[in-house]
Amino acid sequence: MSAKRPMPPNEGTLGRGRPGDSSDQSERHRSSGFFTGWYRLAAPPEQVMNATFAQQDLVRRGRLASIILLFMYIITAAFIPLAIVSINPLLTPIILVLLVLCCIAIFLNRLGQVALAGSLAMVALSLAIVLNLLTAPHEILSTNGLLTYDLLVLPELIAVSILPPRIVFVVALLNSIFMFVDITFQPHAADLEHLLHTSTYAILIRPVSLQFVVALVTYLWVRSAVQAIRRAERVEVIAELQRAIAQQKQDLEFGVQQIQNTLVQAANGNFHIRTPLAQDNVLWQVAVSLNTLLTRLQRSNQSEQELQRIRMEIGRLVNMLYEAEIKQHPLKTTPTGTLVDPLLQQLSGRYLVHPPSSSDQPSRPKRTSS
Repeated sequence: MSAKRPMPPNEGTLGRGRPGDSSDQSERHRSSGFFTGWYRLAAPPEQVMNATFAQQDLVRRGRLASIILLFMYIITAAFIPLAIVSINPLLTPIILVLLVLCCIAIFLNRLGQVALAGSLAMVALSLAIVLNLLTAPHEILSTNGLLTYDLLVLPELIAVSILPPRIVFVVALLNSIFMFVDITFQPHAADLEHLLHTSTYAILIRPVSLQFVVALVTYLWVRSAVQAIRRAERVEVIAELQRAIAQQKQDLEFGVQQIQNTLVQAANGNFHIRTPLAQDNVLWQVAVSLNTLLTRLQRSNQSEQELQRIRMEIGRLVNMLYEAEIKQHPLKTTPTGTLVDPLLQQLSGRYLVHPPSSSDQPSRPKRTSS
């Protein structure tokens, strides 16, 4: 038997929030419903309620990676018609290989290998851009190739979004080294050669500065977002601990009150009372021990009452024997429901007769010697 714990004053409204929260939640649900099915296909499964920050961050980065890979696949597939009519015959195979690697990254992301999926997507996109530059017609770098350098910020965005944020500086450095080596050693078209003779520094500094500016801005943005998420996680944990402590305090007060009421009833002689605490109460073990003690006291009280009845019946039997002896009539007994009943059954209907005394017995003749 367990008593129902009283509901705390704010328990009935816990989780309801303000009146406008329900509409906000439904609006967010409708807005995220577009990606819900995609998350089931390409993102890691959701964690349990008590998941750590690392587990929750893995799910968050996995969902972000699934969206990035989806748009990366769509945009890459949109370049297929342009690749078919392009003067670069190797552009179509490069795009097809990039689509295959994108599918593999989506599969790895679903398995929870978010870092591996992000690394594969970043390397695949970087190689596609590099190979597009290196396989240009006659392997000549033109001014259009300088514009292609700007596309190298896309692997940076993938790295800072999915991988640890500091990796973005490594990617920016590698992209800058490639651009410097490519401009230095790849044959130049006439238009690019003319620009290099007039403003070599300006041509090289623009894509390099773009790489590091994007890397720095995205790094600061992602780091601040992660710190905000950590702070929100700590606030949520503290609030949960406060609710748990308040609930435990209430359960403790409720259990102490129940035990106190039980002790008062037992002190008044009611040994049938029990402490009705549920198993989830912090004082449940104390209540079990107290109930065991009350059970033993109840049995002891019953034994004492039984002994009192036996004493009373024995006293009554003594009076009946005395009366039967005086009046010389048979004993008349009735069942009492005690341990004396077998004895009363044996004595019922019998007379009490004294054995003859030594004075009433005839004297034996004395033997004489001849």
